[in-house]
Amino acid sequence: MNIELNLKNDKFHFEVTNQQGNTMQMDASPAIGGENKGFRPMETLLAGLGGCSAIDVLSILKKQRQEVEDVNIRISATRKENEMPAIFETINIHFIVSGKVDEEKLKKAINLTTEKYCSVYHIMKETAKIFYTYEIKITEQAKKENVPRFETAAIRTQIPRTQQKEHSAPIYMTSSFIFDDAEEGRAIFANEQEGNIYTRFTNPNTDEFVNKMCLLEGTEAGIATASGMSAIFASILPYLKVGDHIVASRSLFGNTLRIICEQLPKWGISYTLVPIDDLQAWENAVQLNTKMLLVESPSNPALDFADLAALGRLARAHGILFNVDNCFATPFLQQPLKYGADLIVHSATKWIDGQGRVLGGVILGKKDIIETAYNFTRSTGPAMSPFNAWVLSKSLETLAVRMERHCENARMLALFLEHHPEIDSVKYPGLSTHPQYELAKSQMRLGGGMLTCIVKGGVERGQRFLDNLNMMSLTANLGDTRSIATHPASTTHSKLSAEQREAAGIYPGLLRFSLGLEHIDDIIADVAQALEKSTKIY
Repeated sequence: MNIELNLKNDKFHFEVTNQQGNTMQMDASPAIGGENKGFRPMETLLAGLGGCSAIDVLSILKKQRQEVEDVNIRISATRKENEMPAIFETINIHFIVSGKVDEEKLKKAINLTTEKYCSVYHIMKETAKIFYTYEIKITEQAKKENVPRFETAAIRTQIPRTQQKEHSAPIYMTSSFIFDDAEEGRAIFANEQEGNIYTRFTNPNTDEFVNKMCLLEGTEAGIATASGMSAIFASILPYLKVGDHIVASRSLFGNTLRIICEQLPKWGISYTLVPIDDLQAWENAVQLNTKMLLVESPSNPALDFADLAALGRLARAHGILFNVDNCFATPFLQQPLKYGADLIVHSATKWIDGQGRVLGGVILGKKDIIETAYNFTRSTGPAMSPFNAWVLSKSLETLAVRMERHCENARMLALFLEHHPEIDSVKYPGLSTHPQYELAKSQMRLGGGMLTCIVKGGVERGQRFLDNLNMMSLTANLGDTRSIATHPASTTHSKLSAEQREAAGIYPGLLRFSLGLEHIDDIIADVAQALEKSTKIY
């Protein structure tokens, strides 16, 4: 005999269903309740036991400040044969409790109910063996509330300590791992058992780094790669085949554009490049064989934005993957998963490391989607070094506080440049003068650590400006503690054609600044003197 009780919205009444599908409404006891048509007396008795137990358990949990959102009770019973009147032999009562409930407190509530409170239990236990079991279901809301804040997750997510009880995770500089016996090796290779095999596949340090990144981006799974470009490549190629088509923004990093325009066609994969902010162009570009949308937002170096939510909807409507390069924003400022991204890519070399020390990349997304990239990288070999993974994991501990300072320094320099007579225009997402300011504000927490400006005098003036900087670094990187200035037209994007550079918003006089953590007064003073000294002859 089986019946089921489901808690009603008022938290005091239950709907009871028997094996025949009949239902009745009740509270603590059907004697108080109403219609029980279609229920046999024995079923009504079981419902009374379940309802009485549930009301007492809920009352105790409430006093213990437990947050119960729902309760489902499943009761199964066996009867003694050849007994008149018929009585129960065993009764199993299974509680399914949803919400934020401590297991020990639930056990205590059930014990108190059976020991002291439920009168129906005390009557029926004289003739039957009654067993209580339970399970706790954590609701989606409770899961979200149980997730630590960004800063805490970045600091406290760590691989298990060894028997040495170290406070900081050690570096696992090993190429391979041993098995206890031949059977363990077989089981791990067959994916029947979890374990490390070879650092090209997995390593505790890369696991810790990836686990942190998954928490910070809100994704299920991820893989670490040797560099940002290997992450970009592995987020594209394994998902496409001969005859497929990709739609990508024109405003991409130079090497990403070269993969799309020069490498993919060699493998029979076609492409269409569209303006990053033209939603109609994105939609018009989608073909029957389109398999992916690829965007970098904010873009490098033009700092243009894609409407991520709109592109996410477009991808869903056509059943294609949505790939977002989130390098410039970092997960602290922007989380593309919220807007429908399937794949999220970072060059960890940049803001995630934050000190220009190591190379690294990461690809994040749903587990089943990431599995494709994992199998590709496991075979092709762009594995992250355990040392680099250790550095990057430690760097994440300070990402939030660093990004806040980077953003503030960028905002202050942008305000200075906006009013400088030698600057034609300034582009910073945190200023209302940015043409996509409202979109940027809706997608990013702060304006970011990058800004661009167009200096009067074109390429020659831009190069003279760089030559006159005293403190800022001239280097092919960004996202460092040290402020960096670059002239994209003659460096990072120099291998693109003039048409490609213009389409990506890279004009001859464009300067790109990656703001570091120095004092803002020193940053502004360096820029001001370089502008003054470079004014000659243009």
